[in-house]
Amino acid sequence: MKQVLTEREIKNLGFQEIRRLLASLTVTPMARRKAFKLMPSADYHGVSQDLAQTSEARLLAGRSDFSPPAVVDIHGYLERVEKGGQLNGLELAGIADFLKGVNRWRHLFKNPSHREDYPALAGWVDELDPLRDLARSLEQSLDAEGRVLDSASSELQSLRRRRGAAEERIRQRLESYLRSPAWNRYLQESLVTIRGGRYVLPVKQEYQGRIPGVVHDQSSSGATFFIEPLPVVELQNQLAAFVHQEEEEIKRILRGLTARVAGQAVALGRNRELYGELDLIMARGRLSLHQSAVKPELVPGNKHDQFILVEARHPLIEGEVVPLTVNLGDPTRSLVITGPNTGGKTVALKTMGLLAAMLQSGLHIPASRGSRLPVFSSIRTDIGDEQDIVQSLSTFSGHLKNIIAIMDDADSQTLVLLDELGAGTDPSEGAALAKAVLASLAASGALTVATTHINELKIFAHQQEGMENASMEFDQETLAPTYRLLQGVPGQSNALVIAERLGLPPAIMEEARGFLRRDHSELELVIAGLVKDQRQLSQDSRIASQERARVALLRQQLEREREELRSQRREIIRQAREEARGVIRRTRMITENLIRDLHRLRDEGKAGSLPLAAEQVRKELKELQREVAREEPGPDEPRLKKEELAVGRKVKVISLQQVGEIISLSGQEAVIQVGKMKVHVTLSDLGRAGEEKEPAGEETGPGYTVQKSGIVRTQVDLRGMRLEEALMKVEKALDDALWAGLRRIDLIHGMGTGRLRRGLRRYLSAHRLVGKYRPGTRPEGGDGVTIVSLETGPIN
Repeated sequence: MKQVLTEREIKNLGFQEIRRLLASLTVTPMARRKAFKLMPSADYHGVSQDLAQTSEARLLAGRSDFSPPAVVDIHGYLERVEKGGQLNGLELAGIADFLKGVNRWRHLFKNPSHREDYPALAGWVDELDPLRDLARSLEQSLDAEGRVLDSASSELQSLRRRRGAAEERIRQRLESYLRSPAWNRYLQESLVTIRGGRYVLPVKQEYQGRIPGVVHDQSSSGATFFIEPLPVVELQNQLAAFVHQEEEEIKRILRGLTARVAGQAVALGRNRELYGELDLIMARGRLSLHQSAVKPELVPGNKHDQFILVEARHPLIEGEVVPLTVNLGDPTRSLVITGPNTGGKTVALKTMGLLAAMLQSGLHIPASRGSRLPVFSSIRTDIGDEQDIVQSLSTFSGHLKNIIAIMDDADSQTLVLLDELGAGTDPSEGAALAKAVLASLAASGALTVATTHINELKIFAHQQEGMENASMEFDQETLAPTYRLLQGVPGQSNALVIAERLGLPPAIMEEARGFLRRDHSELELVIAGLVKDQRQLSQDSRIASQERARVALLRQQLEREREELRSQRREIIRQAREEARGVIRRTRMITENLIRDLHRLRDEGKAGSLPLAAEQVRKELKELQREVAREEPGPDEPRLKKEELAVGRKVKVISLQQVGEIISLSGQEAVIQVGKMKVHVTLSDLGRAGEEKEPAGEETGPGYTVQKSGIVRTQVDLRGMRLEEALMKVEKALDDALWAGLRRIDLIHGMGTGRLRRGLRRYLSAHRLVGKYRPGTRPEGGDGVTIVSLETGPIN
C-alpha cells in the first residue's frame, strides 16, 4: 500500500520533529509510542474523524485541567500472565493504578454536558471496561507501592496481629536488659540490633559469657559480640514461624490476584489500547492549543482542486514568523516560486508539505480560518542536498533520481514539492529539463510547487495554462527579504542592484548591464512594475480587510444594542400590561359589587334609591374607565381618521386586537359589532382591519363598554364534556346570567361516574356569584342536574 510520506519526506519536511512535540505531550508509554509512529492517512473519512476528535480534545484541554492519569504500560504484565507467569505486588499495583485511570475517564463522562460537548471522545470512553470487581480486589489488597494490605484477607490480618504481639514481647524482654544496671554494664551500646533476621544485643568481648545466649555475629574489630539472650530464643522462633506463615499467605494472595488478572487479560488489553488512543487524542488537542492552531476545512471526498493556506506558520520555527498565504487549485495547479537565496522559498515549500502531512495525521495546523486542504494520497518532495558519495551521485544526479521516482508516482491526488528545480547543471539544459518536468507533472494532474532561480521558467510558467508565477518579496531599500509570498508575480534577480549597493565600481556595473540581453532588461522592468502593483494591492487589501473587520464589529455592537432596546421595550410593555390587567380585575370586582348592590336595593323595595344608585354606578364606572385608559398600553398601530369612519366599515379595535364592523357613530364614540358582542369604544381606538383572528372571548379594555346580545339561556347542557371544558362554560353562563339579571340557572351534567358532578359542585361552593346550589328534584332531573341560585334569594 502506498504511503502518504516516505522516509525522505519525513526527513525533508521535519515531520519527525512534529512527532517528538506530540510525544512530549503524552502521559502514557502507549501514546508516546503511537506518537513516534504517527503517519498521515489518505482516508478522507478517517482524517475527518481524527480532526473532530482533536477539536474536542482541544476544547476539553482548554476548558479544564483534566489530563489522563499517567499509568504504566501493562502489556508486558498481560503477556506474562497469559503464559502462566506470576505477577509481584508492584506489577499488580500498576494494573490497579491503570484501572483507576480507566475509571477516572468514565467518571468524567458521566456528566451529561460532557457527553453532549464531546461526543467523539464519549464514544471512545464508553468502550472502556471498568472491570469494577477486579479493580476493587486490587485496591483493597495492595497499596501504591505494591505492598499487600491487612485487608487482603482475614488470615493475613490475624497473622500480622500475632506477629506484632510477638515482636512486642521480644522488644520488652530485650529492653529489660537495657534498663537493668546489672546487664547494661556488659553491653557495648544500649540498643537492640538485628543479625541474621533475629534481634540481638551488642555485648562487650570480655563479657560474652556473662549473658547466656546464641552468638550470631562479631564485629570486624572483635570487640563486640552480637548475642541473642536465651530467654528470647523461643520467642523469636515463634516470630519466625509467624513471618513464614505471613509470607506464604502473601504468596497465596498474589497468586489469586494474578489469576484474576489473567481471567480479564483480553478486556485489560482492549482497555490498554483505548487508553493509549485517548491519551494521544488529548495530546493532539494540547498541541493545537500550544500552536494556536485551527481545524482547516477539508476539500470534500476525492476532490483535489483546492489547496488554500491563510496566514500559515511553520510549526518548528520559533520566534516571529512571517505568515504564508497561498491559493492553489483549479485552474492553477502548478506554482513556480522565484526569488533570491535566503528569501524563504524553501521554508514556504516545507510549510506547505508539513501542514498537509499534519492535517492528514489528525492534527490541527498553525494557520488562520479560511484554510482549506484536500486529503492527498501521497506527498512527494525533492528538497535539500541529494548528493550520495556511496553511490557516486552528484547533487544534480541525486535530485534527478528523486524527480524521476516522483514523476512515476504522481497523479491527481499527489502534492509535489520541488526545491531549486533545474539547478546543479548547465542553466540552458537545466531550464529545458525543468520545463519538461513541470509539463509532465501538470499533465498528471498533480498539485505542484517548485522553486527556481532560472529566469526562463518565469516566462514558461506565465505562458502555460494552469501554471502561475510567485515570488518571495525582497525589499530593495534595505536589501533584505521580507519572507512574504507574492502570488501571481515572478521574482526579480536583484543581483545587479545588490552588487551596486555593495560598492561594485560603476564602470563594471555598466559593462555588466551591457552584457545583459535587451529582453532580459525589459523583463526585469516589467517584473519590477508587477511587484510594485502587487505591493499596492496587498496594502489596499489589508486596509480593506481592516475596514471590513471594523464594520463587522460595529454591526455586532449595533445588533447587541438593538436587541437590548427590544428587550427593554418588551419588559416595559409587559410590566404596563400587568398593571393594566390588575386594574381590569379591580374593575370587574367593583362592577360586580355595584350590580349586586342594585339587585339588593331592588329586592328590598327601595326603588326610589335606584336613580341615585345608578348615577353613582355610572360615575364609578367612568372613573374606572379613565383609570384603565391611563394604565393599559395600546399597540403602536396607526389609527383611522374620523373622516375615514362610516357605518358598515370593517375596523380593528386596537386595544382588543380584534376586527369588527361599525354599527353606529356618535361624537367621539362608536359601537362596534365584534362577533356576538357590541363594543362601545372611542374613535382613537380604531385602526385599519387586517387579517385577524375571530373574537375568542369577551374582554373589557380601555375606553369601551360591552353590551350583551342574543338570548341568555337558563339551562346549560354539560353532558359529555370534560370537567375543564364544563367549568369554562359554567363561568360564561354565570357571567351572562349576572348581566341579564337572572336569579337561577340549571346545570345539566347527567349521572355518569359522578366525577363531573362532584367537580362542578366543588367549584360552585367557592364561586363568589353563587348564593346556593342543590341537586334537582325528580321532575327537574334528579341528581343529574344542579340548580344554581345567584345572590341569596330563594330557589324557585
